[in-house]
Amino acid sequence: MGIYSEPRKTNDADNPVRKVLSAGTPLSIWADFEKRFNVKIHEWYGAVEGGFAHNPPGEGPIGSFGKPIEGLMEMKIIRDDDSECAPGEVGELVVAQKQGKVEVEYLGKKKDSMEKTRGGVLRTGDMCHKDENGWLFFDFRKGGGLRRQGDFILPEYVEKALADLAYVSDVCVYGIPAESGSPGESDIVAAVVLTPDAKFDIKKISKELNKTLEKGYIPQFLQVVNEIPKSASEKNLARLLRDEFSKEAANVYRF
Repeated sequence: MGIYSEPRKTNDADNPVRKVLSAGTPLSIWADFEKRFNVKIHEWYGAVEGGFAHNPPGEGPIGSFGKPIEGLMEMKIIRDDDSECAPGEVGELVVAQKQGKVEVEYLGKKKDSMEKTRGGVLRTGDMCHKDENGWLFFDFRKGGGLRRQGDFILPEYVEKALADLAYVSDVCVYGIPAESGSPGESDIVAAVVLTPDAKFDIKKISKELNKTLEKGYIPQFLQVVNEIPKSASEKNLARLLRDEFSKEAANVYRF
């Protein structure tokens, strides 16, 4: 999302790159990213504890992280009772090795280690779904989905809407406990980095978002920051932004 958020240039497609190896390209920007930069995305999925899948360009649908390599492992989407989900139904991704035993040992956390491989499968903690042809799609981390007024909100669509604004150079959308106090509900915060020449106008941003987003997707708060903190793999570290967030802060605005 960081690269996508950069101001558009007429020569974006004039580059030597032809394939981008990615782990987590949002569906909302996938096709536009490929067209804008004249590249093809090779999407991957990998878990440190075990589990691998990929979607080579032209093989699977956009948005999918692929399928596992046949003969090495099996990936399933399961419900809380361990029954397998139907196509399109969101559940937890689990991995079963074709050879050998699934083992995970977290230092000093025996109970967590046993739970991670309960039933002889690796429980990834990733909430996913598959289509009718078995292609796998990531939805959100277990316990991390944003729910607002009973509906799940996909942050990637809010991020795309903001990233498409010429004066936004980076964005990260996350949730905080809802002011309503409703259990499991979130208020949405959009943290943005503005371009150096941007003239900040919360009303203008609100007007632009109302053109492209459904009402339930409009954030409650805008957090203007100098940079979006990233992990070593360039993933947004929303928890650090959440730790710094305060409704009374000078850099936080309410829509």
